[in-house]
Amino acid sequence: MPWRRLFSDPPEDRGARRTARALRDVARLAEQLTGASAIILSLTPDRAAQLGLGDCMIGEDAGIDALLPLATECLQSFAGPGTGARAEAQPLAISEPLITDRTVGPGDPAMARALFLRSGTCAGVLALCLGASRGRPLDAAARDRISRGLDLLGATVETLLNDRLRDMELRQRLAAVHTEMQALQRASECDPLTGLTNIKAFESYSRALLQDSARPALLVLFDIDRFKTINDRYGHQFGDLCLRTVAGAVRDCAPEGAVVGRLGGDEFGVLLPLDRPEEPAALRQRLDAFTNAILRVTAPLDKPGLGRVSIGAAQFPRDAADYERLYNRADLALYASKSVGHGAATLYDTGIGERYDHAELAKTFREACRAGEVVPYFQPMIDLETGAAQVFEVLCRWNNPRHGLMAPETFPSIFTDPQFASDLTRHMARESLAIFAEARPRLAPGVKLSLNLTYFDLMDREFVFDLQMMLADTGVGWSELVIEVQETVVLDEDSGQVFRSLTELRRRGAEIALDDYGTGYGTLTHLQTWPVDMVKIDRAFVEAIGTSRRDRAIVASILQLSQDLGFRVVAEGVEGPAEAAVLRDMGCDLGQGYGLGYPMEPADLLRRAPLRAARCGSVELPSGAGTATPGEDRGPSGPEDENVAGTRKGCISS
Repeated sequence: MPWRRLFSDPPEDRGARRTARALRDVARLAEQLTGASAIILSLTPDRAAQLGLGDCMIGEDAGIDALLPLATECLQSFAGPGTGARAEAQPLAISEPLITDRTVGPGDPAMARALFLRSGTCAGVLALCLGASRGRPLDAAARDRISRGLDLLGATVETLLNDRLRDMELRQRLAAVHTEMQALQRASECDPLTGLTNIKAFESYSRALLQDSARPALLVLFDIDRFKTINDRYGHQFGDLCLRTVAGAVRDCAPEGAVVGRLGGDEFGVLLPLDRPEEPAALRQRLDAFTNAILRVTAPLDKPGLGRVSIGAAQFPRDAADYERLYNRADLALYASKSVGHGAATLYDTGIGERYDHAELAKTFREACRAGEVVPYFQPMIDLETGAAQVFEVLCRWNNPRHGLMAPETFPSIFTDPQFASDLTRHMARESLAIFAEARPRLAPGVKLSLNLTYFDLMDREFVFDLQMMLADTGVGWSELVIEVQETVVLDEDSGQVFRSLTELRRRGAEIALDDYGTGYGTLTHLQTWPVDMVKIDRAFVEAIGTSRRDRAIVASILQLSQDLGFRVVAEGVEGPAEAAVLRDMGCDLGQGYGLGYPMEPADLLRRAPLRAARCGSVELPSGAGTATPGEDRGPSGPEDENVAGTRKGCISS
């Protein structure tokens, strides 16, 4: 029997193809079981469109044409006219028989069976024409048998349609869940302010990109210069605009396939795939392109100094073979850029690694101590009335064979590790006490040595006893010591170990100095309750004391309070005789800074003649203060060397 029309068989929908094949098999089975001369399996238009299926008609044109009115009548009876929208809106409560038995054409018997979904809505019809021309007149028993068979075939078709519909619903639900999961994933990976990937997603995508060592890449880190100042000066709303502007410039300048992310408050990162390893000149051109793009888009914001960024970069796999090392080395290059000034761009090399890799510095620190490379320098605190040196503060210097004289700012990781910090304090105390004991006969009576202690030292219950043994070994007395602690260290409870350690040091005879006063979060309560004998005014209030009425007022208040409490006062950062004269007239006891005396290396302290007063402007200064003795090499020779031998301290001393 010829096929007049087949079910639609969309190649892109495997589920529809399977259902179409199964329905064709049912139609063939109906033909074989009933001997029908024509078969119509038709779906309502809305179900056909929903399920992606068409009609199936088997038989001669005359038989199908005769059967079509019955199939249409059956559909209209159960599904309603048109598209079946009525059945969708309100499923029927079926009470009439599902099978319609009629005579069609020239008197051929025919039957139609309505098809229903589980929801109760009519989905289509299965109709048979049992032509008498086939030579088998139908009696009542035959009609009953065919009717039961048609009902079973209709139930089978209903099962197939319901399964197809359930499969589609499940697929739709899965697609919706997948879409929602993708949206959640994008939201979890996205920085809400800039729209770039966040640090976690940046790391994940970067790791995936760095799996193949044969595919080079360049990791670039950006840090907006003076961003805190931008926020403070123009407000956080403008700061957010600046971040979005810079983020857009970085994203637009990055090539296709690059990973672009916001890694922190004002820090961004880009991982650029490279076709081949590139030489430094080509890489610098890439960094310059980023710099120029950022300057170009921030120019319309019309704020001075805006758009300058520090950049650090490292190449994979030349500089590092995995993400952690690559990021660390790009970060070291960024640190190097920030250390030389604003707006710099630096490519990682081995020299940067040796100078700025704090982990590597820490590894060689103990060996440097044993080799005598970590040495104490001594900077005097001068009596502003007499010009005599009354105290020598111990400052730490690392005389690195490769990098020269290094101040603590260049190896800060030493001070963040409790064990390294404690080892350094003990090393500096031991060395400086020995030198001070040897130089003491050449110094004026009453001159003291000042040691800087860290929080870790004061939390160590054994430190006081260790220091006692060092004093005994060198013959230096407790009364010859000044113990300096930064203001932030005394924020502990006055019943804690830090308080007990300072109290014990003071009980034994050492003088306690509160360093960098005015820059931390200390209160008058700390001056009242903590064991303090000396207050050191931070250089920030001293540098402009000759011109700033506000700074002068702050210093005057500290001086008055300290005098009322019986504390000696030291002004840090005294750069010249004018500042020294102002401080002396205000009643300040001691001064410290390049204008009064540079840090001296041990040999300089041991070689120099006894310190005698010499006139410098209107203030008495020690002979040689601020100048080098002829023939001596005592390190820095002017204020331009402050980063090497200045008075600014690390966690222990500098």
